[in-house]
Formats: sequence, structure tokens, C-alpha cells
Amino acid sequence: MTSPSRSISMQRRLLGAELLRMREFAGLTQDEAGVRLGKAGNKISRVESGKIGIDKTDLDELLKLYKASEKDQLWCRELNRTAKPKRGRPASETTLYLGPRWFRAFRDLEADATEIMEVRSEIITGILQTDAYIRAMFDAQGVDPADRIVDDTLRVRADRRRLLTRENAARFAFVLSESALRRRIGGPGVMAEQLRHLAEAALLPNVTLHVIPFDSRSYEHLCTDFTLFRFGHEMANDIVYVEMYSDAAYLDKPPEMVRRYSELVGRLQGVALGPVESRHLVETVAEQYAAEET
Repeated sequence: MTSPSRSISMQRRLLGAELLRMREFAGLTQDEAGVRLGKAGNKISRVESGKIGIDKTDLDELLKLYKASEKDQLWCRELNRTAKPKRGRPASETTLYLGPRWFRAFRDLEADATEIMEVRSEIITGILQTDAYIRAMFDAQGVDPADRIVDDTLRVRADRRRLLTRENAARFAFVLSESALRRRIGGPGVMAEQLRHLAEAALLPNVTLHVIPFDSRSYEHLCTDFTLFRFGHEMANDIVYVEMYSDAAYLDKPPEMVRRYSELVGRLQGVALGPVESRHLVETVAEQYAAEET
């Protein structure tokens, strides 16, 4: 097990991802950034991967070099400040990571993870949603279809879908309640298309889908929606993402808490239908919706 002192903290991981994004936007290589900073290129690489921290002076120089916006500067400095261990804080203390950049953090983790496990009870998970399903959700909230937020969301979801089929794609394991299949988002045509897309995604070699049917005799925590990220690097802790109404929490310690979420995924998969039966249920419900449409 990785010791807390050697593990990559959530804040260092996010800071590294932010610096990587800004460097690429500035059109600089790691070696070029290192030369401008008076450091070796591998120092930039290790900072971007979260393996090591960065002092305030070097961070300020990078932010200046990358021409970071004021908001990005504030966010990076806050991440760097909170990444430093605090005296008197127990190593096992649970830390919640909150803030206005909560979804950017999710995308960074999703792109970097080697294994992603997600549990959803009421709606289809975001990375598997169709455009029509997304538009229907916004419509139900009274959002104008021409609103920029709708187009932005569709663009982001399209980028995220590519993670499923990219080279060396992560392994994805989804656990859905049957409620997510039956919850009507839009009309029957929208739902039929969405569930057919879900069934097709379940055929990908790196995707596993489990559906917990209504008649399952289980009192497991189906109302607990969360995503668990795992990473290939030996220093990387598992991270659990728990979404709230207008914010999110990221948990990476204590290890016992994170492990309980992993164990919960296993228990939920145990009471769910198997992958073949789950896909058959999805296809059956899709045809029921399609029949309503005709």
C-alpha cells in the first residue's frame, strides 16, 4: 500500500492537470517550459503528473509564461496552497475537495484514469447519454434549447464519449438501477434511442454494464450515486467523486473510506443482472419505448 507521504494528493493531481492544459494552450513543450524556468524538462513532467509539488516562485513563473488568466492563476495558487501538508492534521483525516472548478476536475480525472466505476440510480450516466437525451433534460428544466449552456454541454459530452474508444482506453464499469431505464427523459423516441445507444456501448470490450432490476431483493445503497477512479501509477490513490446539487466532493482518504466505495460497487454488481442479462433488459425496454412511438 502506498504511504500517505508518497501518495499523489488530489490537489497536486489537479494542479498538474491545469498546468499541462495551460502549457499546451501556450504551444510549449515540456522542455521549452523547463528551459524558460531554468529547470530540466522532466521537472515539468513530474509536476504535471502530480508526482512532485512546485514552490510558489516557480508556479508564478509558469503562470506568467503560460499567460494564465486571473481566474486560472487564483485556482492554481489555491490548489498549490492546499496541496501542502498541514501541521497537526491526522494523515487519515477525510478531506472534501469543493469549488467552482469541480467538473473540470472530473474531466481531468476521467481522462487520466485507467479504471472507472460508476453507480447511477435515476438517470443514464453522462458519458453514455445521447444528444437528444441531454436536450430533453435541459428542456425539462425549462432551459432554452438555444442557450449556450446546451451547446457547451453537447460539445463536452462528445469529447467525453471519445474516451470510451480511444487508444489504450480505460476500463469502464457501470452499475445502473432499472429506474434509470424507466425514468422518462423526453418522449418514448428519445428513450428508445438512448437505450439502444446504451446497449451498443455495453458491447465495447472495455465496458461492463450491470443493471439492478426492480425485483432484486437487496437493500444496498442504490440511492448513492458516485464514481470511483483508479490510476495506473503506483503512487496514485483511488479517488471517489460524489456529485451534489451545485458542487461536488472528491474523496481520496482515509483509505478505509475509499475502499468501502469499491466494496459497495462489488456488492451492487453481485445483486445486479449479469452483463448479458443486463444488456437484454436494456434492449427489451428500448423496444417497449419504440412500440409506444409507432
